[in-house]
Amino acid sequence: MSISNSKFRDIRAMEAFVAVVSSGSMTAAAKILGISQPAVTRMVRDLEAYVGFDLFQRNGPVISPTEQGMKFYDESRRVMANLDQLKDRAQAIRDDRIAAVDIVATPTMAAGLVSPILARLSDVLPDLVHIETTSAERVVHAMRQRTADLGFSAFPVDHERLKCLAQFESSLVAVVQKGSVYDTGEPLPLSAFNDARLATVGNSFRVRNQIDRAFQDHNIRVKAEILTNSSLNAVMAASAGIGIAICDPVTAFGVPVQGISIRPLAIQIKYSWGLFTPLESNIRDHLTQLTEAFTEVSEAIVAKVENSKTSAKATPESL
Repeated sequence: MSISNSKFRDIRAMEAFVAVVSSGSMTAAAKILGISQPAVTRMVRDLEAYVGFDLFQRNGPVISPTEQGMKFYDESRRVMANLDQLKDRAQAIRDDRIAAVDIVATPTMAAGLVSPILARLSDVLPDLVHIETTSAERVVHAMRQRTADLGFSAFPVDHERLKCLAQFESSLVAVVQKGSVYDTGEPLPLSAFNDARLATVGNSFRVRNQIDRAFQDHNIRVKAEILTNSSLNAVMAASAGIGIAICDPVTAFGVPVQGISIRPLAIQIKYSWGLFTPLESNIRDHLTQLTEAFTEVSEAIVAKVENSKTSAKATPESL
């Protein structure tokens, strides 16, 4: 890697930095890269001088990435992945074909939607499909920076300067341990959480905000909680019988988990998700097929939510 008017001229310094963060030490990184430990240390020092901030906190032989270092680590991995794909992408340009599809998705979307959608597109998929899971905020950032071709995220999404190919809306659901006292044919009342532990996502600026509003509107005081950044973790807690999960239908119906029952909530809490691309897409010739596949998978999930409501003995109220 050559950068004009710069002393940093070797991508290997970035490679050394990524290896140190991944392995946990300069010595381990040196073994992975097949070079000496002093060489790794020197390259990391050169990289710190180039970026202008400390990448690691040092306490004798013990090192740990700084907060800025971890952010730079994420960027470095993306840069290196793109460089690794450069030859294939150049050949694809020459042959007028798509070399790769880069997908960025929230953990929920990646677990419950992405694979079923790709399965419907197997005939047109390129050799390389790269899927990265991250927060909704970073999904938007990747789209705007055009470091990904497709983005999957729940709403709310600040999708200015993005193209929303499709959007769906359904309801949050309750996930309970199969055979438990909460595994009934009726919608789960919020009053169950006066006694049971709640398992759900913890970001108060997203769907958790709607859950909290529902509890407040119905004077429910949650006894105890398991908070997580992944709704699948909440589902697994429910399967183990250590809580009742309130989660999105994409995870509940899109990820097969043994030992659970999925119940509608007695109070409807809306949940929306969408498929996004940058305004100028590198895969525009396949967007119609992608949108159709996304629609098929999403419609199936919405239908399962509606069927669960129909089969319940009571009619859900509206939030």
